[in-house]
Amino acid sequence: MKRIYLMLLGLSMLTGCHSAAYKENAEWKRTYQAEQARARTERQRMDDSLRQAKARFVELFGRYQCTLDDVPQTDESKGPGHRFKSMQLGDHVTLKLKLGKATHADGTPYGPTRTASRYQLLWDGKLVAEAESLFSTGNEGSLENRIFYCPKDHTVVVYDDLCWSTDRFLVFEKTSALDTLSSWRVKYFTVPDQPIGQGLSDLAKILGVGNGRIYVEYDGQPYALPFDDFLVTKLEFTVG
Repeated sequence: MKRIYLMLLGLSMLTGCHSAAYKENAEWKRTYQAEQARARTERQRMDDSLRQAKARFVELFGRYQCTLDDVPQTDESKGPGHRFKSMQLGDHVTLKLKLGKATHADGTPYGPTRTASRYQLLWDGKLVAEAESLFSTGNEGSLENRIFYCPKDHTVVVYDDLCWSTDRFLVFEKTSALDTLSSWRVKYFTVPDQPIGQGLSDLAKILGVGNGRIYVEYDGQPYALPFDDFLVTKLEFTVG
């Protein structure tokens, strides 16, 4: 009798253990399925957001679409940010960087900033144009500068990247055959970010410069963006 009782007790305990394990497994399965459903919903939301961002981008800038055949021959080089000194571009053009101090409008180290630094463009050794750089003396946070040169019309575009979050495009454009300061125009401009839907923006792929435009690629489609349509006139900047 005692032996039967012990057997029934053991069976009861075993059944209880199996029941608890089954409930635990069922709960884990429900939680997993709920997480999977939430992930699918979030993914769908992100996909919808990206499609909307791309459609909005085409709506705003579709008139600038072009083909790869429209892109002028362009030479691209990279420089070491504030450590950039000088670079020869083609047979006549030399680009130099003369570093200067940064000044802050409100007197703090993080306020709206301008610099005394100047990119200097020389034609056959003669200074013909200057433009303000983001980089300055004592600034160790600069990343790099990218230089684009079109041999056909001698357009020079410089992209300064400062501390991952502050950047600037500037362009030197030749306006006549005379090699004087009045023969060149200096402009500062921006380029629309990649339409990624959410999160941090991303710089478009730059294909070339020239003909008064910068040529960039968005979602596999080339765009010819006129400098004059994306001008920046306020040169104060903040880092971060």
